[in-house]
Amino acid sequence: AILITAFLLLLALPVLAGALTMLLTDRNFGTAFFVPGQGGDPVLWQHLFWFYSHPAVYIMLLPAMGMVSDMLACVVRKPVFGYKPMVYSMAAIAGLGFIVWGHHMFTSGMNPALGMTFMISTMMIALPSAVKVFNWIGTIWGGKVTFNTVTLNCVAFVSMFIVGGLSGIFMAAVPVDIYFHDTYFIVAHFHYVMVGGMVMAFMTGVHFWWPKMTGRMYPEVCGQLSAFLIFSGFNATFFPQFILGYLGMPRRYHVYPEESQILHVASTFGATVLGLGYMVLFVCLV
Repeated sequence: AILITAFLLLLALPVLAGALTMLLTDRNFGTAFFVPGQGGDPVLWQHLFWFYSHPAVYIMLLPAMGMVSDMLACVVRKPVFGYKPMVYSMAAIAGLGFIVWGHHMFTSGMNPALGMTFMISTMMIALPSAVKVFNWIGTIWGGKVTFNTVTLNCVAFVSMFIVGGLSGIFMAAVPVDIYFHDTYFIVAHFHYVMVGGMVMAFMTGVHFWWPKMTGRMYPEVCGQLSAFLIFSGFNATFFPQFILGYLGMPRRYHVYPEESQILHVASTFGATVLGLGYMVLFVCLV
């Protein structure tokens, strides 16, 4: 996972560095790469930015996938089910991650034929992702499962990654994305993949290697309590946002219709529980 991530960083970061240099010279030295009045193209900035920023999702997620595979095999006392397909699927996710950046730009006036290309290639990412989910579930199946903090967090990671991934398939479709673009549906999808995926795996890893790093064992009850609070708080925060997005609630608005109030309150309540879960986790580890 780290090796594949290193290749992603090697190939994606220079594009962002180039884009930032162009923006810097636009702002300070009178060039016009992105200034439409002087022959530049602001959509070019979007292309360069997203060419890095979509692989960046996998730069954060692939190490998490590797960690979860490692930890899950340990807590169920069984080798990873389908190790080679697991590795090949990570490589496939990395490769496909470089050809799907345009799905962030369906509403930018893109040629429909190009939009179709990005749509199909984005949907294809679901295939290696599904292989990984199947392999994780296959690893758990028939294993001697140890119910501890690490197990709970690993299972939370897999389940929330499923929700995040399935919602991504919706938005890969151009007509659906045009409706969902810049709504709370996008916010919910992103957080299910990034927080439910990457952050959850990070916390699992902290618990898994904490005794090795510190020579002290954390209180298991405390760890499980934080896992429960974080999982329930996270879902209470972000699942209502899927419904808000479906109802057409735009992102970054502080004014919203009265009928959306209950879902916003539910989301705020969930965020409070989520924050409490992180506080319990921090105190427990300290």
